[in-house]
Amino acid sequence: MSPCLGPSLAPKGIVPILLDRTLIQLVLRFICMKVFPGAPYLLPCLALMLAAAPMAHAQYSISGEVWEGGTTSNVPALGSAIYGEGPTAIFTVTNSVSPTDLLNFYSSDDGALTSFLTTAAGGGSNSDTLTYLSGAGAGADGINNDLFQFQGTTTLANGSYNFEHDDGLILYLTGNGVINDAVINAGGPTAAEATAFTVCASGCDATAGTYTFTLDYAEVDGPPAELLAALPLTGPAPSVTPEPTSLTLMGTGVLALAGMIRRRFVA
Repeated sequence: MSPCLGPSLAPKGIVPILLDRTLIQLVLRFICMKVFPGAPYLLPCLALMLAAAPMAHAQYSISGEVWEGGTTSNVPALGSAIYGEGPTAIFTVTNSVSPTDLLNFYSSDDGALTSFLTTAAGGGSNSDTLTYLSGAGAGADGINNDLFQFQGTTTLANGSYNFEHDDGLILYLTGNGVINDAVINAGGPTAAEATAFTVCASGCDATAGTYTFTLDYAEVDGPPAELLAALPLTGPAPSVTPEPTSLTLMGTGVLALAGMIRRRFVA
């Protein structure tokens, strides 16, 4: 199945920051190798280059819960008794590759829970990191008649957001004047289908802005199971302020290199 993706909302600022820090590293490497070569300058130069190393990618994460045998038909509405019961497992799913690829789960045979949460639509890895907070023993259990609830934060721009699902799902948004607004209500059993909601200034399912979301999904009536959601998740913004460790390394390198330069010219 081909994913139906919404507007591209890749985090701004990551590429320029990485390019800037990479350029700094190249300049420092040239200075250390050509201007001040030799063993005495090795440690301060190394400290400076480490301080200017490119930062890691931002992480995007959602929390999830699953109730084995939670439903055999429709997705229960928010507030139903099942959500007040202890879930079979609680977990987080993290992806540093793309915030729009995190919600991408598939099982051809309603097999193991862990496999479903780490396999992309059509097969293959979804690049997610799955961490169980409780109920890890259920990871090998089948998922037929399981009820899932995913929660996180999303920033929506004007446009259409498509979800491929088998079986049902209900998506609630909270924020910008609404509380648990069901922008998608397709909770019944179904073969694989695409359902969308729209975002615009007025007259659509939602307005642009940042929301917390609750996505309830159920797998019933046997395989396959699929949930592919083009929902742009909001992760921690890349920091443009040097970390304390980087500042320490840079300060140490600058002072040491300055001292050696002074001794070289005095001599």
